[in-house]
Amino acid sequence: MNIRRQITAILGGAAALFALSSCAGTEPITTDEGRPVPGSIASLERVEILGTEQWLLMRGHDRSAPVLLWLAGGPGGSEIGRTRDYLSELEEDFVFVNWEQPGAGKSFSALDAREASYEEYVDHTIAVSEYLARRFDRRDIYLIGHSWGSIIGLLAAERRPDLYAAYIGVGQQVDFVENDIIGYEMVLEAAEAAGDEQTVSKLRKNGPPPYTAEEGTKYMYLFQRVFRYSPEAPDAPHINEMSIFTPEEYTPIDTINMVRGLYRGVTSVYPQLVGLDFRRDVPRLEVPTFFISGRYDRTCVADMTYEYYQVLEAPVKRHYWFEKSGHEACFQEPGKFRRILLEEVVPLS
Repeated sequence: MNIRRQITAILGGAAALFALSSCAGTEPITTDEGRPVPGSIASLERVEILGTEQWLLMRGHDRSAPVLLWLAGGPGGSEIGRTRDYLSELEEDFVFVNWEQPGAGKSFSALDAREASYEEYVDHTIAVSEYLARRFDRRDIYLIGHSWGSIIGLLAAERRPDLYAAYIGVGQQVDFVENDIIGYEMVLEAAEAAGDEQTVSKLRKNGPPPYTAEEGTKYMYLFQRVFRYSPEAPDAPHINEMSIFTPEEYTPIDTINMVRGLYRGVTSVYPQLVGLDFRRDVPRLEVPTFFISGRYDRTCVADMTYEYYQVLEAPVKRHYWFEKSGHEACFQEPGKFRRILLEEVVPLS
């Protein structure tokens, strides 16, 4: 199903959903007896960031624990549903902060992605980090970027290393043109083998990336097919693909805006990344740096992440292969992901 059809389907059911749910919050963190955990935090808040209203979901068993700031994929996406479903155990170890990026989901009205630059997202990432440092009176924020989040996260870590205890890239993007050409060729070959003449014809008509901002819909078409034709790891754990649309913290309009935000972000912001190559542009980070790669990731090509890791200079650096995963490594192997954070990232930071 393409993004426009998703919007239509969601709009079709929105009226009925509004009758059932006009507001949303987040459940408290409770003991086995159902009482709130003393010293915990479970808050869905609207805050002012760079003169705009944006939303943060902050959850943790101990509000004095280190802060983990999650940067979702996109541009224009949200992963509240995914992190709540697959990574909620991290709330025992951190104050887990899901930031609804401007132009996405609950923060949809904060920024129009059709008129934004990727540099604005980096500025907002730093501003949110500064807000959290003030809010929790600490400078040991663990910054995790997944997919698109790994782009703005790495750039924020480069520019303001004083804000972060460590940077963790999951499905780290590196060289955007090379990455997308590999994806294009993979899809074309797989579609030909599958006899998918419609996809083959459309790809040949579009031609290989890079695409301009005026051709942004070609990226949307390509990424949807990369998702469809990427190889799966043997015995790969199943991920509920719809969880991204239905977190309890969302109202129906938030779901609609998340889909709208993704469409705007991918078609308008992503083309601006053409020409970036972190191997050349960010050869060093001043914070401990960790990369998580799904062995079968073809969305952000895992081999390129490993190449970047080998040449990157950092005070501490580690790379981890997740053998049962593709692009969703942190969600497909959440136990391993948590162990790495607690047993390696935190002690080495």
